[in-house]
Amino acid sequence: MEGALPILPPPDIRMIVDKTARYVVKNGPAFEQRIISSCQGTLKFSFLHSDDPYHAYYKHRISEARAVTN
Repeated sequence: MEGALPILPPPDIRMIVDKTARYVVKNGPAFEQRIISSCQGTLKFSFLHSDDPYHAYYKHRISEARAVTN
């Protein structure tokens, strides 16, 4: 569904997603890969995986953070 709004995570997860997106924009894709590698099997960062329902929200926040920093 092109243009559909991403699923909004609950507040506790949203806070983690938002902060992670800002850090990934600031520190680059290698930072994201380190999180994925070090947190395999944990639910806290499951939004980093494309099959997670909150992944689209995470990508949206990445885009917004990049727009602010450029």
